[in-house]
Amino acid sequence: MTGLQTLNGSARRLATAPTYGDPFSLLSRDFDRMIGSIFGDRATASKAVADGQEAAQTLLSPRIDVHETEDHIELSAELPGVEQDDVDVSVLDGVLTITGEKKSTRETNEGARVVERSFGSFKRSFRLNDTIDVDNITASFKNGVLVLTLPKVAEQKPEPRKIAVNG
Repeated sequence: MTGLQTLNGSARRLATAPTYGDPFSLLSRDFDRMIGSIFGDRATASKAVADGQEAAQTLLSPRIDVHETEDHIELSAELPGVEQDDVDVSVLDGVLTITGEKKSTRETNEGARVVERSFGSFKRSFRLNDTIDVDNITASFKNGVLVLTLPKVAEQKPEPRKIAVNG
């Protein structure tokens, strides 16, 4: 089991109304459901998005891959069209948060015939457990992919302590 739990994403959209039109939102929902099944029901929790922005938040929610080895967890987030300076990664109270903004290259959509690309801010959070060394997390950004390396704390195996027997 990895030391990572999804805190926000699309878990609450599992509710009653089916989602049509965007197959990626369905994949995101299924991914969050899978993460929830791995870490338990309390692992996924969607943050309510105010003012009807949930659809836009879904489209801008970065797609995440998580790979685990014996000594670290690697989290890769796809951020196409996002500049490195517009991405922020932080850890506070055991919660890793990726925030950013995809900015439009045009100031206005005047004269547009079709606009399918989405723009705006995004946020994705993960709860880290005690097996992650939060002081040594590293991040790199190349070709629109953010890669976070989360090293694990070296396991300290308890050694038996010799107790002198006095007579």
